[in-house]
Amino acid sequence: MTTGLTSTLHSERIKFTSIRSPLWTALAAAVLSLAVAVLQGATAYGAAGIRPQQAAMGVAVFAVPLLMVVSALTVTGEYRSGTIRSTFAATPQRAVVVAAKAIVAASFSAVVIAATTVACIAVARVAADPLVGAGLSLALPATWRLVVALAVYAAVAAVLGVAVGVLLRHAAGAVAVLLLWPLVIEPILGNLPNLGPRVGPFLPFLNAFVFTDVQWLYPTYPMPWGPFASLIYFAVVVGVVLAAATASVHRRDA
Repeated sequence: MTTGLTSTLHSERIKFTSIRSPLWTALAAAVLSLAVAVLQGATAYGAAGIRPQQAAMGVAVFAVPLLMVVSALTVTGEYRSGTIRSTFAATPQRAVVVAAKAIVAASFSAVVIAATTVACIAVARVAADPLVGAGLSLALPATWRLVVALAVYAAVAAVLGVAVGVLLRHAAGAVAVLLLWPLVIEPILGNLPNLGPRVGPFLPFLNAFVFTDVQWLYPTYPMPWGPFASLIYFAVVVGVVLAAATASVHRRDA
C-alpha cells in the first residue's frame, strides 16, 4: 500500500507539474492578492493600524478558492480526456489515486498560499504609512501564525477541490460549486435574518475563516468552539466529501 501510494504520488506530481494551468492560476491568484494588499495598505489609517489578517484578505477570499478550482480541474481534465482510465489501469486501487491527487494538490496550494501571504504582508507594509503599518512585521509571531493558518486552510480546501472534481467529473459543475459555495451561498445564508445566527456557526467556510481570523462577509457569531476546533470542523466536512468521492470512484465507471 505504501509503495503503491509513493509511486502514485510521483506519477501525480509529474502530471500536475507538466500542465501550465496550475502555475498560471497560482500567478493570477498571487497578483490579485497582492493588489488587494496594496489597496489595504494604501487606504488604511487610524491609530489601530492595519493587521496582517487585513493585508492577507485577498489570499483567503480569492486565492484559496482559485486554487480549489485548479485542484478540481486536474481531476475533471482527466475525465474529459479519458486519461483517467489509464490512471486507474496503472493503479487499480482507486482510493490510492484519489489520495495521491489530494496530497499533491494540498501540497501545491499550501506552498503557494504561504508564499503569497508573506508577500502580501510585506507589500501592504510598504504601501501603508509607517505608523499604520507597524503591525505588519515578519518578526512578529502573530504574522507567522497567520501564514501557517492560511497554508493549512489552503491545503484542506485543495482536498475539497479534488473531492468535488471526483464527484462531479465535469469542470463547469465543479467550478460553480467551488466558487459559489464560499463566495455566495455561505455569506447569504450567514446574513439571513433569524436563520443566519442558527446556521452560521456550522457553515464550513465560516469556520475556516474563524480559524484564520480573516474577516469576510460573515457577521460575528458566538461560536460553540474555538479557532482550532473550527479547523477540525472544516476538515471533518472536507473528509466526508472526500470519503463520498472515494466511494464514488469504486461504484462508477471511469
